[in-house]
Amino acid sequence: MATSNPLANPDNGCPVVVKFDHVHKYFGTLHVLNDISLEVCQNEVLVIIGPSGSGKSTLLRSINHLEKINSGHIYVNGQMVGYNEKNNRLIEESDKNIARMRANIGMVFQRFNLFPHLTVLENVMEAPLRVRKMEHKAAEEDALRLIARVGLSDKRASYPGQLSGGQQQRIAIARALAMKPTLMLFDEPTSALDPEMIGEVLDVMKELAHEMTMIVVSHEMGFARAAANRILFMDEGRIIEESTPDEIYDHPREERTRLFLSKILH
Repeated sequence: MATSNPLANPDNGCPVVVKFDHVHKYFGTLHVLNDISLEVCQNEVLVIIGPSGSGKSTLLRSINHLEKINSGHIYVNGQMVGYNEKNNRLIEESDKNIARMRANIGMVFQRFNLFPHLTVLENVMEAPLRVRKMEHKAAEEDALRLIARVGLSDKRASYPGQLSGGQQQRIAIARALAMKPTLMLFDEPTSALDPEMIGEVLDVMKELAHEMTMIVVSHEMGFARAAANRILFMDEGRIIEESTPDEIYDHPREERTRLFLSKILH
């Protein structure tokens, strides 16, 4: 097994933030990730599309070890995710080391997962105070800045139950950003929202796309075309096709991609 920590893509010289090296994942007999090899560069926005059950969310969740892979390697910023290798065997890292790795990866889920008993401000401050051990004043100032950035300064004293779904998801994004991650993962962040609330969340994500590495699982084709550097199409646990948004949408190479897009776009 290769144990080198890849830091750059030799094809274009870009720093590699995420690398999948022949990754396999099974749920029982179901082959959910089938020999996935993939690199994501620094400040790249990768959007993953595909039908339900194609392995998109499993791929995303394996990046921060929320899903454990069966074989292969995943690296984030040159460090193997979830495991270290001894005598050609993968040994799972301690919970403490896994938590330390996750602290540098922001993740926004379909459901907002805000603490219902904490205010908006307290939700955004919680992880920096407890995990990063930030000074209270610094954590509060940072949280207020991020809450303003997602356009919800007037809601800082509100509780999650007093917010709309779109507002809760924007606060979930602010909370993830408060940890100053080097990588942001979004797992269908608008799928639980009413249609009129989707735009406000996508607007925040489009702004972020200019300044950090993002991997987004989404069915929002307009967002993918506007924000992605690259789109990856998955089906049955495999990467079927990957290219720029214009190439994928206007000139898909694979018949399976064309069939999927014909249903989604029309």
